[in-house]
Amino acid sequence: METQERSIKPLRSLILDLPPSCIEFCPGHPDYFVVGTYNLQKQNDADADVDIGTEDGEGQQQIRKTVQTRDGSLILFRLTDIGDIKNVQTVPYPSAILDLHFHPCREGRTVMAVVSSTGALSFFKLNAAEEPLASLKEIITHKPLGGDEGILFLSCAWHPHIPELLAITTSDYQVHILKVDDSWNVHKIHTEPVITHTLEAWTVAFSSLIPRKTELDVADASGEHSKLFTVFSGGDDSKLFATTCAYRTDSIDGEDDLIETPYPTALFKGHEAGVTAILPLNLQLASLDSVVITGSYDDHIRVYAINEQNALPQRPRLLAERNLEGGVWRLKLIKLEEDASKSSKWTALILASCMHAGSRILEIKGDTITESCEIEIRGRFEEHKSMNYGSDFQPGSEVEGRKVRCLSTSFYDRLLCLWEY
Repeated sequence: METQERSIKPLRSLILDLPPSCIEFCPGHPDYFVVGTYNLQKQNDADADVDIGTEDGEGQQQIRKTVQTRDGSLILFRLTDIGDIKNVQTVPYPSAILDLHFHPCREGRTVMAVVSSTGALSFFKLNAAEEPLASLKEIITHKPLGGDEGILFLSCAWHPHIPELLAITTSDYQVHILKVDDSWNVHKIHTEPVITHTLEAWTVAFSSLIPRKTELDVADASGEHSKLFTVFSGGDDSKLFATTCAYRTDSIDGEDDLIETPYPTALFKGHEAGVTAILPLNLQLASLDSVVITGSYDDHIRVYAINEQNALPQRPRLLAERNLEGGVWRLKLIKLEEDASKSSKWTALILASCMHAGSRILEIKGDTITESCEIEIRGRFEEHKSMNYGSDFQPGSEVEGRKVRCLSTSFYDRLLCLWEY
């Protein structure tokens, strides 16, 4: 790969029918990807300027508090070996799509969670037989927090090590953890939110580290049948929160409070606007601190060292930061490498969706012993003329000797672009 920053041009571009809000390749069938769309039905002139993420003068978000009419769709595409983008299927959805993520291990990694503007959580399965038979099929749709259609589900995240756990964030400032059983039924396993912000909760992420056994002093935890893990969230209140959860793995569906939050939530300051992206790395420093990367409306990406080993996550240490010239809405890890010849060196290649500034390919290099860290911009894709909310790379294209194949979207111009790094 090139080691110097360069401007990247599109290989293919097409215009979608509705504004795209999110995108993800199917890890089980990496030739296929799904775009979620978000359409605010304009009932009057005042509605024309409202969307999922319009920055005001101070970088913060504004969501209209009245219930609005939104719809969307899930669009299934196939990316061919020669770089053609084929529209396979469009599934209309009765509300706007805010986020979608394929499960990291269940059912061959072909089932995705979809969250929407009416507080709905749906599961869809990709059946990838020979075209034209490849299709998305709805498994089930839930309203896990009740029927208030004025509350938006803003994001979701699967736990990387506990396959039944899914986190969601809401427009009424909350972060919830749900249990999803093998039949894709959903169980609310904590009476209250595990984290509450003072403005919209934009994003959530579980720690990438393997969950720990609970300490003996955790109330109601049953020792070897409970696991401790950290969950992070970011909100429009410019706050990064972290809390330690104890999950009872021997629980029975239908029981309440299968997740305990036995310690106070830790508040991490330092962002100058809303926290919109959180990317924990599966990496520990010599100090046993974990590495967590954040993105914000303040245009910055930041790399933190966070001590997750104590009961209460400690104040993070800022290792590096860089201005990306646009609000950092999403971060996607392309690959994380540790140098075999120099065991303390690590490198992360990251795809960043930077709203009005387009997409960036970032290379972050660090040292687990000295804790030195630097962020370099390796590629810029700036063909988008409006907000870049969603980007992803094709799994398998990141291997040595190949160019990384990326897809990025922009909202108002409804643009979908294919490019390579």
